[in-house]
Amino acid sequence: MGITIDMSEELLSPDPAPTSAGRRGLNRRVLLATLGLGAGAAVVGTAAPASAATTWSNPTLGRITAGYKSPSYPTHLGTDVANSQGTAIWAASSGTVVGVRTNSYPGDTRTGLLPGRTGNGVLIEHAGGYRTYYGHLHSVNVSVGQSVTAGQRIAGMGTTGNSTGNHLHFEVHLNQVTTNPYTFLQGRGITLGSTAPAAGGWPTLKQGSTGARVTVVQYLLTSRGYSTVADGDFGAATTASAKRFQSAKGLAADGIVGPVSWPELVQDVGSGSSGDKAKAAQTGLNIHGAGLLVDGDFGGVSVTAAKRFQSAQGLVADGLIGPITWAALV
Repeated sequence: MGITIDMSEELLSPDPAPTSAGRRGLNRRVLLATLGLGAGAAVVGTAAPASAATTWSNPTLGRITAGYKSPSYPTHLGTDVANSQGTAIWAASSGTVVGVRTNSYPGDTRTGLLPGRTGNGVLIEHAGGYRTYYGHLHSVNVSVGQSVTAGQRIAGMGTTGNSTGNHLHFEVHLNQVTTNPYTFLQGRGITLGSTAPAAGGWPTLKQGSTGARVTVVQYLLTSRGYSTVADGDFGAATTASAKRFQSAKGLAADGIVGPVSWPELVQDVGSGSSGDKAKAAQTGLNIHGAGLLVDGDFGGVSVTAAKRFQSAQGLVADGLIGPITWAALV
C-alpha cells in the first residue's frame, strides 16, 4: 500500500495503534455507542458531554497513517486512514450533508471544501453542534441537503487533492472547533479504522429472507464446504449451514449473515475462478444487471462485467471480486 501522506496539512505521529483486540473487533463484533449530545463550550482535543441519543460509527476501514495535531505539528486537524482506492466511506453519524466537493484530482492544490483542505470532500452536520469532514475522496455518493444515517455509504476512498496515496482524512468538529477523531470515537467504543461500522456495506440476511442476495450466501456457504441449496430462500437448512460456518470461524453461531459474517464468508473471485464461489460472484453481478449465465466459469465475459461494475462504483476496475467489491456488490 505504501506510506500515505496528507500534504495539505502538516502531519504528526499516528494516534495510538489499535490493540489486537480492537483489530479482532472487525470480525468479532459491531460496536455502536449511543451518547447524548448537548451544548457546552468546546475544548480543543476533547469532546463535550452529550444529551439526546445519537449513534456513532467507524467511517472507514484501514490503517492509520497520521494522527491529530500535536504541539510539534499543530496544523493536521484530523486522522488519516489508508486503504485501497474505492474503499467504502460511511457517515460517522446521522445528519445532513451540508457540503460536497467533486471537482478535484490527484495533485490538485486548490483550496477545497474547508479552508486549507484540498481534494474531493464531504461535510456532514449532526445534532448538538457536531460536524464531520471526509477528505481526499475518489468518488462521492451524496449531495448537499441529503439526510444520511450512521453507517450509510457516502463516498469512496481516494487520493484527490494534495495527497500522496489513497486515504481518508477524517475530522470531527464541535461548534466549529476540531477535536481528536481517534479519541472521540474511542470514547464511544469505536476503534477508528478497525471497528465494524454501523452498516458496513453488508446486508443482514436471516431466516425468512429471500432473493438473489440469499442465493449469493448459499453459493458461498457451499463453496466453504457447507452444502446448501441455492434457491434464494433463507430457510431452516440455510440457517443451519450458516450456524455451522459461524461456529467454525469462532463467530456467534446465530445463523444471521450480517456485517460480521460476510467478511469471513466471501472469497476472492477473478479470471479463471470456477465453482460455487464463481456462481456467487456471477449472481451478485446479475443483481446489478450484468445478465450473466450463472455457470461457475468466471471467464472473459464475467471479468468484463466485473470491471464495468467496479468502474461504475468508483473502484479499481481490475475484474477481481475482492472484499471491497463484494461489499458493494451485495
